[in-house]
Amino acid sequence: MLTIANMPSFAADVLNLPNQSIKGKFEAVSDGLIQIKQKGVSKTYIRKDNPFDIYADYISYTVSPFSKELQSGPCKVIFLDTFNLKIKLPNSSSIEIPRYRVKDLEINIK
Repeated sequence: MLTIANMPSFAADVLNLPNQSIKGKFEAVSDGLIQIKQKGVSKTYIRKDNPFDIYADYISYTVSPFSKELQSGPCKVIFLDTFNLKIKLPNSSSIEIPRYRVKDLEINIK
């Protein structure tokens, strides 16, 4: 069990900027600060809150640890680190998901 917990996640992480998309591995997201590692180089971006497009991000994750059933939809990424991800859904609920269950994650900065 400890081996699985220490394994890196193999999610398809994408950061969509106004003029380009960056594919890499999200290192951290908090308070509008987004860190992504692309080809061994860490890059940092700032996202300002947009009250008109609050759920601009997109996530796809497994429903339970041993299930192959995927759930996906729009969200807002509140917090992300190596092991956990906290998102807010359009129905105003917050969910905390272990990072290994996340399959695809897109964060949009407009």
